[in-house]
Amino acid sequence: MQSAVSIKNLTKMYKLYSSPLWRVWDALTKKKHYDEFYALKNVNAEFPKGEVIAILGRNGSGKSTLLKIITGVTRQTKGSVKVNGRIAAMLELTSGFDLELTGIENIFLKGVSMGLSRKEIEDRLQEIIDFADIGEHINSPVRTYSSGMRARLGFAISVNVDPDILLVDEVLAVGDDVFRLKCIERMREFRQQGKTILFVSHSLGTIKAFCTKAMWLHEGKVIDYGDLGDVVVQYENFLKQEKAKLKEQNEELYEIVSPRDLFDVRNVVIKDANGKKTNTFNVGEDIHISLTYTVKVDIQLINFGFSVYDAGKNLLYSSDKRDEGKTLNSEIGDHKLSFTISTDSLIEGRYYISGELWDGDSTIHVTFLRRRSVNIKQDSYRGSGVVFIPHEHTNS
Repeated sequence: MQSAVSIKNLTKMYKLYSSPLWRVWDALTKKKHYDEFYALKNVNAEFPKGEVIAILGRNGSGKSTLLKIITGVTRQTKGSVKVNGRIAAMLELTSGFDLELTGIENIFLKGVSMGLSRKEIEDRLQEIIDFADIGEHINSPVRTYSSGMRARLGFAISVNVDPDILLVDEVLAVGDDVFRLKCIERMREFRQQGKTILFVSHSLGTIKAFCTKAMWLHEGKVIDYGDLGDVVVQYENFLKQEKAKLKEQNEELYEIVSPRDLFDVRNVVIKDANGKKTNTFNVGEDIHISLTYTVKVDIQLINFGFSVYDAGKNLLYSSDKRDEGKTLNSEIGDHKLSFTISTDSLIEGRYYISGELWDGDSTIHVTFLRRRSVNIKQDSYRGSGVVFIPHEHTNS
C-alpha cells in the first residue's frame, strides 16, 4: 500500500539555554552552553493512504512536534519526512490570520498559503463561509472575533481545501457541541473518501470510534505502532500503571505528612437553636454544628466544607471548598467554628451530613463529620422525593 507520509530516522533536538546571553556566546565562540532536549528520537513510520491514525502519548511525548515537522512548520534536526499529497493541518487554527483583515479576506490569505489558487478559493468560498457559521462577522476584521470564532473560521478553511492528508491536533475542543458534531461529520466524510488522517486527541473514546491504526509516543520515542486495538490496549495499561504510581507517591506523602500533624478537630456537636444536642429537626429548624479545631503548624489557609446526602447516600449538595467566605482563622492555636444548615428545602426523612477542614491547596483535609445522620420531620405533607421545590401557580 502506498504511503501518504514516510518518516525515516526523524529526530528533533532543542537547545535549552539558561540565559539568552549564552545563545549569543555560542554563536561567537562555537562552544556549547546549552542542554539538549530531544522532542523526537529516531522515529520511523509509514502512514498508509486511506488510514485514520491516532497519535497517542501523554503531554510532552512529541505528538505535536511530529505533526509540525510533517507540515513543515518546524524543521527536524535529523532524518527525513516525505509527504505524498496536499496537507491540511489543524494544529493552531488561527495561525496565519491577519487580524486587521476581514474573515473573507483571511480566507483568501490562508487559502493561498495552503497552496490554493484564487479560482479554487472562490469556488469554495461560500462553503467555507457556511461551515464557519459566524454570520455577518465574516465581513468584520478578525481582531473583533472571539477566540472561538477564529477557531471556527480556521477549521472551516482547513477542511474545505480538499486535502489528501488531514492533520488534527485536539481541535475538537473548540466551539460548541453543534459545531464539534459538524467537524466530526466532515472528518468522517474524509475517511469514507479514503483520505489519510493523523489524529491527536486525549479522548480514547473518540479515538476508538474513529481511528484504524495508532502510534504510541513516549518521551520522543515510538513505543508501538500498528492496528488500533493492540496499541490502545498497551497504552491503557501504561496509563493505569502510571496512575497507580502516582497514587503510591501520594500515599507516601501522606505517610510523611499526616493531616493531623497540621490541624486537628474535636468536640463536634450537632444541636438545635436552643443548644440541645439532637439529631432530629423539624422542617424550618436550622441544624447547628460546632467544633473546636487546633492549628499545629503555620498554614496559609484553612477552609471548611460540608456535604448533604439523602437516605440512599446520594449527594444532594456539596459546598465550594475554595469559597473565600469559608476561610477560617489559621493562626497556630485553638479556634472554634460554628455554622448552620437550613432545612427549609428538605422534606421528611433521613439525611446524612459530612464535613471537612481543608488546607489552602485543597490537598490535605481532616474530616469532622463522616456522614452523620439527622432526621427531618414535617408537620404537614409537602410532597415526595428528596427536597422541597418552592412553586407557585395562578388560575383563572
